[in-house]
Amino acid sequence: MAIEETRRQDRRCIAVLSLYPQAGASFLAGNVAFAMAGSGSAVTLCELPGTSSYLYFALDFERRAHQAAQEDLSSTLYMQNDCLRIHVDTPLKNKDSCSDAVDWLFRLSKESSTVLIDISSSWKNHQIERLLTMLDEIWVVFDSDIARLTRMILTEKAPSWWQGNQSKIRMVANKWNEKWNRTAIMKKVAGTLSLWNEGNSAQVHTVIPLFDGDKTFAAHSKAMLLLEQFPEEERGFASLLH
Repeated sequence: MAIEETRRQDRRCIAVLSLYPQAGASFLAGNVAFAMAGSGSAVTLCELPGTSSYLYFALDFERRAHQAAQEDLSSTLYMQNDCLRIHVDTPLKNKDSCSDAVDWLFRLSKESSTVLIDISSSWKNHQIERLLTMLDEIWVVFDSDIARLTRMILTEKAPSWWQGNQSKIRMVANKWNEKWNRTAIMKKVAGTLSLWNEGNSAQVHTVIPLFDGDKTFAAHSKAMLLLEQFPEEERGFASLLH
């Protein structure tokens, strides 16, 4: 097999979205991208074009860009020995349209072996419907607030991207106690999710633990990713790194 064809097959484009705010999609996307790049892989992390950037504020973009002596303060941060590229739209930048999603995604996938797109809780955005059909994986994040998850599933209609991309969807339980996997709680979650599957069984694919709150706060207060300051916590993301 030709080298270029092998490289194309190795590339992955992944959307990370949460079913409701604060479930942790941005947290997971940022730290997983950081960990992947730490192994020497070329990784791109970005957000949905035309949305207000969370990463711009979370990573203190302008300070980092100035420290790196970058001339263009409206494009990219480089981390992990330049293996990690973080594309950030500044708040005052003219918002791009996602109408040409094919071209946008093609440009991103050319520069890195893995592209992580942090959609956060904007899964109702009309722009993402076509985009999600072109991706390899869709990580759908929820947390341990089971009541909130249940209310949303019961009161919201399953979006068309959910119904049309089941083979790509990977359910991620975030802030989770692994002991819950052996109890009726996980069965309750699967049963709740199956309501969007027209009664068909649903599966939780990955469990991510609740990290030390003091460490998380310490990193975020310094505008850093958790793994920047506490690399030993990478083991908690291991199930998402392959």
